[in-house]
Amino acid sequence: MAQQQTDMVAPVRPLARHIEGQGPELVLLHGGFGSWTHWKRNLPALAAGYRVIAFDLPGFGDSPDFPETLSDEAYFDWVAEAALTAARGPIHLVGFSFGGSIAAAVAPLLGDRLASLTLVAPGSFGKPAPRDVTVKPIRAREGQVIDPIENARHNLGQIMFADIASADPETVELHLHNINRGRFASRRLSWQDRIESDLASVHCPIQFIWGGADRMATPSPYARVERMRAVFPNARFDIVESAGHWVQYEFPEAFDAALLSFLASTTGASA
Repeated sequence: MAQQQTDMVAPVRPLARHIEGQGPELVLLHGGFGSWTHWKRNLPALAAGYRVIAFDLPGFGDSPDFPETLSDEAYFDWVAEAALTAARGPIHLVGFSFGGSIAAAVAPLLGDRLASLTLVAPGSFGKPAPRDVTVKPIRAREGQVIDPIENARHNLGQIMFADIASADPETVELHLHNINRGRFASRRLSWQDRIESDLASVHCPIQFIWGGADRMATPSPYARVERMRAVFPNARFDIVESAGHWVQYEFPEAFDAALLSFLASTTGASA
């Protein structure tokens, strides 16, 4: 196995992106084993007042692979360069789950172009404590017979949603499509314990959003709120009480209202 190189910069290659709307620049970073479609239900509301740039991160969706021999910093550099190139002005940065980990690390790299930062159920709180979930395989191993559609639906109900009814056939198909195109081990970055240090030099307005029933946020979303509030007392904290981990998809109206209200307070735009 090749030794990890910590002095290499990110490849200068475009990342796949989905762009909608006009207005201030709003950059969205998806979660692990996802793509820009993690924001599919939010784009109509967000693009009504913003130029939304939703990326496929390196190693996901239609973006290029990330060479495993490159450093973690190379990953962040690549995403920062993509955001700075795609956006025309100040950047409002939003990251979900794994994308929240990336957004927190990328934020300092954007310098004075960073207008605001929203972290949605972010990682970077360290290796999570044992979670009260059961996960079923999506791909058969050693000749076993599985139902990938039913197993994906089960997993969505365990990991992503508070209510398995949210895992309708269209959502299961979207989820499987994203999983099949995921080629980067997101835990390499999202399980690091670095969120405070990443945000130490960030001076723009910061918002945190969690679903109140997010079982990925161990020991609880509320405990993570308290950890962040102790360090960032001026940040804004929003909890969507009945939502699970994929809060922006399960409760898009409540999520959009929270995000747009925060953005309005930083831009002077109407929510």
